[in-house]
Order: sequence, then structure tokens, then C-alpha cells
Amino acid sequence: MKEKPEIGLIIVVAGFIGTVFDISPAFGFAAESFLTIERANISIDEADDELSAELIVEGPSIPLNGTESAFGYGLRTGGGEDAILVVHTHAGLLDSEDQRFIEDAGWHTHLIRLGDVEQCEQDKGIVDVTWQSPGEVSIDDDTATISGIPTDEFEGWDSITGDSLSMALGEGVNEAISFKLEPAYGGEDDDELEAICVTDIRSAEEVNLE
Repeated sequence: MKEKPEIGLIIVVAGFIGTVFDISPAFGFAAESFLTIERANISIDEADDELSAELIVEGPSIPLNGTESAFGYGLRTGGGEDAILVVHTHAGLLDSEDQRFIEDAGWHTHLIRLGDVEQCEQDKGIVDVTWQSPGEVSIDDDTATISGIPTDEFEGWDSITGDSLSMALGEGVNEAISFKLEPAYGGEDDDELEAICVTDIRSAEEVNLE
């Protein structure tokens, strides 16, 4: 586990880390077919309390460099909104131990909780998110592979507040989703990042549980 970042490496604005969230529009990248999960294969090793998943999208490939907007994939328990594992890509927001710098759009993981956030209106917003990145993710053409995800209690700290955070994904995961991330700005000049909203949530067309 990487050490907790020193104060000053991250900027807290209106209770959320970051001042810039660079979301470039997706200009028809195969009609955003990378957001359609055709099949999700999910397995849990009960001996090690670890989850693995293979998410296969419509294709032709999953963007790697953050140029096709901020988006990601998630695993959750049948539409529940307690602890959700997400893997995503974005630039302009330093929220993970796996990012080297604020513009690093490399894929990384979090455990998050969604909730009602005023700035997100009808959409859900991120209310808890781990700074630590559990497990590993790799992208190969149209397939995202996630491995080594703990299903029992995961200890770390919150990227939003810096406070200690304990979350458990559990073993009841039976849904795979894709989503987009949208920043919500406010303040006197409407340039303060106040929330991150999770929009355009889509469930996988087929889920295989092992």
C-alpha cells in the first residue's frame, strides 16, 4: 500500500479533491460502443476472498488514453448502491494511489459508494471513494480484465475527505455496469468542482457467474 499523500499534493475544493476535471467529448468513437458490455464473466475465489471479472464490450476497442471522455465500468450487487467496485479512466483529477500525476488518465480501480448529491440532480453522485486501488485491471482491445479484488473488508482512506474509510464489496456481486463521469461546478464563478456525478449507467447484456 502506498503511503498517504502529503497535504498539498491534492487540493480540496468544496469538499472534493481537485480543481480541474478534464472531460473531452467523445466524437462518435464507434458510437461509444465501448460503453456496451456484451458479456461479463464474474468469479469469486472463496478460499482467498477475491473476485475476478472479464468484461467484453461491443468493441472495437476500449480507449486507453482518456481522450474519449471520462468513463468506466463497475461491479455491484443487483442494482444496489452500497459498495461498488469501479475501474475507470480520467484526467484532471488526482484521486488514486495508482495515478502518477493529475493528468494521468491511466486505468485504475476504486471502491465507491453512490448517493443522492444535490448537484447531480436525477443522477447519482460519488459520496465515498477509496484512495487505494484494490486489485489490478488490464485492457486488451475489447476486454477489461479485473483481478485480485478483495470481497471482505477493505481498509484505506477517502479521496474526498482524507478520513479513514472501510468498505466491503461482498460476495453477492451479480451485475456489471458501464457509466460516464460528469463534473458539477459551483461557487461564485461556477468554476469550483463540487461533485462528480455518475451518469448514463448501463447494465451488461449478459452476466455469467462462476
